[in-house]
Amino acid sequence: MTFNPIMFARHSNASSAVTNALQTNNAHVVMDFSGTETSVFLSTILGLDLTKLTASGIGLKGTLDGDYNSDYSFAVYYFSETAYRFVLPHSASLQLQALINEQQLRFDIDYVIRTDLSTFTLSGNNAFDALIDAFKLTPGLRLSSPQLCYGAQSGDVFITAIDKNDEQHFVLVAKQQELQKWQQHLQAQGFALMQNEAA
Repeated sequence: MTFNPIMFARHSNASSAVTNALQTNNAHVVMDFSGTETSVFLSTILGLDLTKLTASGIGLKGTLDGDYNSDYSFAVYYFSETAYRFVLPHSASLQLQALINEQQLRFDIDYVIRTDLSTFTLSGNNAFDALIDAFKLTPGLRLSSPQLCYGAQSGDVFITAIDKNDEQHFVLVAKQQELQKWQQHLQAQGFALMQNEAA
């Protein structure tokens, strides 16, 4: 039997929230971005330094307005040279869609808004260990920069580690029914439900 670990990460310099919390994020959008010139678009038009995106799952925080904590910030995860995933607030997705549409004649790029996917955010002292245990992840990766993020697929759930205002957060992305199951599981583990908080 072959053992295929699912590696997972956390930020080495981020603190943990005092309260173990689960926040529903109705305002987040998941956008899958693809094409032969996706990397060129991300570096040329969005100004992202893609040199650190060396393995599937590594991501970067970016911004459309210069503020990494605004409603126009985003996280983009590398899957391959031609495939990325954005997780971003609704307002940022509208602006990014307009920008991509404007550039589609110039670059071989396309996107799909994943209306079938929802998100929630987990934070707190027990968040990392709860995710490692629940999703059978292998800890071991450390993110040294707050601009880096990381995502891993475990079953039907895409789990990300992101630094928000120097605090460690984890965003879970899946179909609503799957997220409901994990929300109930994590609430039973002591995570307090908080509605409609942006992360």
